[in-house]
Amino acid sequence: MRTETGAADGRVQRGQERRRLLLAATVRVIGRGGVAAVTHRAVAAEAGVPKSVATYHFPAVADLLAAALSDSVDAYATALAGALPESYDTADLSRYLAAYLDEHGARCAAEFDLYLYAARNPELRPVLGRWHDLLAEIAGRFTGDPVAITAFSAALDGLSLQSLLRDEPLTAAEIRQVVDHVLHRR
Repeated sequence: MRTETGAADGRVQRGQERRRLLLAATVRVIGRGGVAAVTHRAVAAEAGVPKSVATYHFPAVADLLAAALSDSVDAYATALAGALPESYDTADLSRYLAAYLDEHGARCAAEFDLYLYAARNPELRPVLGRWHDLLAEIAGRFTGDPVAITAFSAALDGLSLQSLLRDEPLTAAEIRQVVDHVLHRR
């Protein structure tokens, strides 16, 4: 027999799982059609849930987009932390970035769309601030120069975009040349 607490825990867990499904579906919808393609109906269909589930968890499309941006930043930070050894160098970082860009091209395209959406919506700038804080933390392992840290962030944004626009994604060696140049001024 389930207790009232057990039933509540199950509902909370199902709610969290549905939110995760909806956010992943949002990124896939954006990856295919851009931010403009995001509707409650499109996201619900992609997630395989009724539209009412999408509107329950995210009353406005703007809520869905904001949560997707925040979730993307958190997911990238978690993936990066789990993929890199505790003591990593620019070669390790470049290999990770090249693999991520190669394996997650559609997700990266969606994240760029979300990034541009956030640029036009000032209330989302704190989320972008978390993204830049993450990049500053990574760069800070190699340099204390604030200009180099800013250049690293800009370079990664540019490298990611270039990788999306090329027929073949950037290699770890190509990424490392830029990262080393920016961080070590070579």
